[in-house]
Amino acid sequence: MRFLDLNPNGGIGANCTVCESGGFRFAIDSGLHPKFAGNESIPSHSKIERNSLDFIILTHCHLDHLGSLPILSREHQDAPVLLSYPSSVLARRMLSNSISVMKRQRNELNLRELPLYGRGDLVDLFDRMKTLSIQQPFTLEKDGRSIEVTLHHAGHVAGAVSVEIKTPKERILFTGDILFDGQRTLDGAQPLLEKVDTLVTETTRGLSERDPSRQRESEIVNLLEESRKTLSRGGSVLIPVFALGRMQEMLVVIDEAIKRSAIPKVPVFCSGLGMDLVNHFHEISKNTNRIRFNRRVLRSLGARPLPRKLEPGREPPMQGIYLVSSGMLVEQTPSYVMASSMLGDDRNCILFVGYCDPSTPGGKLLDSVYGEPFEFEVYNHVEPIRAKIKQFDLSGHADRDQLVAYAEKLSPKNIFLHHGDPKAREWFADALKPIGANIINPEPLQFYET
Repeated sequence: MRFLDLNPNGGIGANCTVCESGGFRFAIDSGLHPKFAGNESIPSHSKIERNSLDFIILTHCHLDHLGSLPILSREHQDAPVLLSYPSSVLARRMLSNSISVMKRQRNELNLRELPLYGRGDLVDLFDRMKTLSIQQPFTLEKDGRSIEVTLHHAGHVAGAVSVEIKTPKERILFTGDILFDGQRTLDGAQPLLEKVDTLVTETTRGLSERDPSRQRESEIVNLLEESRKTLSRGGSVLIPVFALGRMQEMLVVIDEAIKRSAIPKVPVFCSGLGMDLVNHFHEISKNTNRIRFNRRVLRSLGARPLPRKLEPGREPPMQGIYLVSSGMLVEQTPSYVMASSMLGDDRNCILFVGYCDPSTPGGKLLDSVYGEPFEFEVYNHVEPIRAKIKQFDLSGHADRDQLVAYAEKLSPKNIFLHHGDPKAREWFADALKPIGANIINPEPLQFYET
């Protein structure tokens, strides 16, 4: 196999990998880097010649894997895009929203190249999509050669898959973003368990050692207890969430908690892209037993839109639970404006339920100290940190020890380290040595061959 990482900055971001095996060339994912905008945010597609891909595979619909797929597909118009049924549904809404965001950024950031693609590109992309059934091999043929693609349920988020590639000479597995543990709305991964020649593994949590006392269910219990104490003292709870997956899971968690009186019945406010995705999750859940979600949860909660005229430094007009995106308090999102209005009151709490990049407002807030001034730069507003700030480990990624154990079961000859920051990859490189495989930590934009 030949391997080329087109994410120019390496690590986690504009994910896009090009591989060659058995006489076929294919790409896995094509995302946007969340830290950048415009041309800086996309993979280096120009490193491969146009119309040279035989097929493209999408592992899941988070924008760091999906966001530049219309561009890649536009440059390889004969390449079918292979993906799971849930991803085929979610991709449409995620990419439509991405165009709207880029149009807004065009003026805010003065980037004339935005939007990077339009509605017509989406129509063309959707025409090239081919939905594959989970664990059902799909064969492509060319010039008397054949290659077999099998998707395996990967947990992580609705529609996420690991990808098995099989040729007459080798078997390759790409874990993609994978979570072995089940979530309230989604089954855990059902991975390939047969030996492979080459494993490409995510390394996201390489620097995160799981405290045995902080398992997923106990984290939910602690989150709800913190919410109960906050509501009991008259405060409000802000839970910033990722629109795809985490919002839907937290809707179910909060609804169940209210029904069993683990937290008091209070108004629940929801906003952001995650609310738009609720109907999609409902439809998907009717067609697969791996996803459990019903939009009736909104009626059960009495979910409301955010109050109007929220202002930095001014307490929200009504006490309640605010379940809004983005999960990292990115500027100009509902969670950002809510944080600016709640941070200065010690009755309130802000509870993070996912990873926050250190460079984002959420990451900066988590790294701050109680009582310090915190600046909301977009509003030119400074607020002292009085609200309680906590982070709960509800990651959609497998623990590092689980991934090492999984690699041992697959017994690969070669292991590529992927989707992880440099230090995280270094941990995996050391931890995987006992397997005896050839471990490769690839540099961006360089070809590697096994």
